[in-house]
Amino acid sequence: MKRKALGKSIEAIIANRPTSYAEEKGFLEVDIDDVYPNPFQPRKKFSTEKLKDLADSLKEAGMIQPVVVYKKDEKYYLMVGERRWRAAQYLKWKKIPAIVRDLSPDDLIVGALVENIQREDLNAIEVAEGIEMLINEMGLTQEKASERLGMNRSTLTNYLRLLKLPEAVKESVISGAISQGHARPLLSLEDNTAMLNALSRILKNSLSVRQTEKMVKNITREKTTPISEVEDDPDLRKTEEKLARILSTKVKLHYSKSGKGKIEIYFHQLEEFDRIYKLLVKE
Repeated sequence: MKRKALGKSIEAIIANRPTSYAEEKGFLEVDIDDVYPNPFQPRKKFSTEKLKDLADSLKEAGMIQPVVVYKKDEKYYLMVGERRWRAAQYLKWKKIPAIVRDLSPDDLIVGALVENIQREDLNAIEVAEGIEMLINEMGLTQEKASERLGMNRSTLTNYLRLLKLPEAVKESVISGAISQGHARPLLSLEDNTAMLNALSRILKNSLSVRQTEKMVKNITREKTTPISEVEDDPDLRKTEEKLARILSTKVKLHYSKSGKGKIEIYFHQLEEFDRIYKLLVKE
């Protein structure tokens, strides 16, 4: 299945055509120390191994395609080619070829996000953080942001929901320990503790996405399904009465055919609670 085109790539934004070494005659040789990462770059993780492979390629063939930068306060900020820039740094190059463009802040944010998503360079959390930055920096609604990115509204919303996950779960997505498909079902759990416990089970048992979805459904069902009580059981009522006499307060037993149940002990003030507590722990 063909992947749906996502917004305009940064190359389309800056030139309305692919930018290549052959097409661009007027690039500059800029000092590598004068080039800085794009502050709107959503990508946070760069594989050291892949950068070394790219460095080997640059060492062999040179930088065939210049990086694309914009200038601000006498500094150059990257728009396209951060991996090439990092690989050149690894090789201790002094200068790199660069094309300088004049871009608006909106184009900087949208272009950086779209470029990385199109190349599948971002993990799901980085995509979500990039979308959130786009919305906050440009004051967009989710609907407008989805239009700017050429992304389905529901897809955009699902990405943003991932930011509600506990940090440990997000880090697991970033590291590749679990996928977005594993993480999304966890959002239906009631709190962070439940999500972290579920994450532990996923990692310990190497659960697939489908197994994770099933696990979460079972957890949710246990939490939300009321106990189907055994009604009018004389033995149950006798036990309630006996506990009520021992504790000198109202006691209610809930018991189901599955064997699950709970005990409710009533009190009306803290002094009564203190009395019941001391009785139960025999203080």
